[in-house]
Amino acid sequence: MLTYTIRRLILSIPILFGVALISFLLVYLAPGDPLGNFRVPNVRPEVLERLREIYGFDRPLHEQFFGWITNYVQIWREDAWGISVTYRRPVLELIAERIPATALLMGSALFFTVIIAIPLGLLAAVKQYSWADKIVTTFATIGYAMPSFVLGTYLLVIGAVWLGVFPFRGMTSSLSQAGDPLDVAWHMVLPVASLAIQSIAGWSRYVRATMLEVLHQDYIRTAKAKGLGRGRVNFRHALRNALIPVITLFGLSLPALLGGAIITEGIFSWPGLGSLGFAAVIQRDYPVVMAFVLLGGITVVIGNLIADILYGVVDPRIKY
Repeated sequence: MLTYTIRRLILSIPILFGVALISFLLVYLAPGDPLGNFRVPNVRPEVLERLREIYGFDRPLHEQFFGWITNYVQIWREDAWGISVTYRRPVLELIAERIPATALLMGSALFFTVIIAIPLGLLAAVKQYSWADKIVTTFATIGYAMPSFVLGTYLLVIGAVWLGVFPFRGMTSSLSQAGDPLDVAWHMVLPVASLAIQSIAGWSRYVRATMLEVLHQDYIRTAKAKGLGRGRVNFRHALRNALIPVITLFGLSLPALLGGAIITEGIFSWPGLGSLGFAAVIQRDYPVVMAFVLLGGITVVIGNLIADILYGVVDPRIKY
């Protein structure tokens, strides 16, 4: 397993390099000027030229790319990922400040997705064509079809405006409550629900489909013919084999949650990576945009690696 993990990490290097190259070209060849916010009457042209030299925007494109990718891997340096044009601070420092908030949001959404979607999908499959199956299928279809920005807006309006029960924005009520877990948890209810509802809808449908496929296999009928109880057949034999395709969905959910956090964090003013990346795109803060995109690529690689490892945990027949 260790050898396989190391080999996968080595193979991910050219993938990340390709992601970095394509992202760099898309960002830097887009129309506009990264120093456009500084073009105001009280800023002299020589100041703009000096800023262009400091950030390296005056160099040829290939020199900018290789300079950036070379510094990116030197993570021990404070300015390894560049200096933010907007915040005038190291990008690595900005991201380190925002990662805990996004990790808390994504981890909570993924946790509730797993513990809710799998039982719902199992129930819908075992009770096929029953009222329980129809209710689960109906709500899953509605939740999956609703865009994330619409769902987040509805939750915000209903929970914070109409009912006035949940906080309207932010991660804490005040600076004095920044370390209060209950206050943070209360602020997490709406954004976590916004991320989790769509994931639960998709996962439950996927679990239902895979469970129905497994339940019609010959070995399941054999287990029932031997007199095994329904619970043992469903959980020990059927569910374990049905989870193998679901693990693939788990690996893909990590980058999907990071992408969904951009919209969700913007709606609920959550101080995480998503809001930082969205603001960087609007302000054309190239160093922050590139760091955010590369983090997305790293998340994809890590998600696939975790999925491959979990295959062996669920099915002992899978060896690496």
